[in-house]
Amino acid sequence: MSAAMSLDVGANNASRMLGPTVGGVLLATVGIGGAFAVSVACYLVAVAAATRIHHRNSVRPTGVASILERMIEGIMLVRRDRRLIGTLVITVIYNSFGWPFTSMIPVIGQDNLGLGAVGIGLLASMDGVGAFCGAVAIALWAKPGIFARLYVGGVFVYLFMLPIFALAPDALLAGTVLLVTGLANAGFSIMQATLVYLAAPPEMRSRIFGVLSVCIGIGMIGFIHLGLLAGLIGAAWATAIIGVEGIVAMLLTRRWWRAIAA
Repeated sequence: MSAAMSLDVGANNASRMLGPTVGGVLLATVGIGGAFAVSVACYLVAVAAATRIHHRNSVRPTGVASILERMIEGIMLVRRDRRLIGTLVITVIYNSFGWPFTSMIPVIGQDNLGLGAVGIGLLASMDGVGAFCGAVAIALWAKPGIFARLYVGGVFVYLFMLPIFALAPDALLAGTVLLVTGLANAGFSIMQATLVYLAAPPEMRSRIFGVLSVCIGIGMIGFIHLGLLAGLIGAAWATAIIGVEGIVAMLLTRRWWRAIAA
């Protein structure tokens, strides 16, 4: 499972290595209209590819139920499993205090580091480079015994890097920090789905992944929080503060996630 998720995350981040740089070049040469036109074309290719996907489910559903009923069933199962509780608590923390910082990379790149469109694109791609390398390393060497450590440790490292990135005095240090956040993100992203998959009974996996999607969606609150904070004290200090908030949140919720890190 970890190897399969590594392939998924690796493919995703391979595009994140190239995408921001191409976007920056397009913005600098043909303007924002050209950049969005290329983006739309890529989405059309993705839609065409998605329509050709076929799969079969080897696990038969346990009965017909509404989406809401299935969601409730998933939540009830999560409440009875300490591993699932811990995994989802960390998911909420990461998506509330960690992931939103990516929206501030262009702002900090321009206002604090003085970069142009191409430079910001290169800077943003560093996170994808780190995540791609991390995905390859996990696919080759990660063993089940360290899955939980990669998951918990990845989130701690990611959050710890945010104040360093936010207050970095030059682009070289900022880019290096983003490489590290990418590596940490690989550990989190791969192990998030892997741990949920391994902990959930086969017939309940679709329901548990539905609950996981809800926990990921809570991240929109983090983006709003960061945006409001940035409007008050600036993007750099807002990014630094949410990183500290995330670390505090991890420490305060240890009672729930220590079961998966034991």
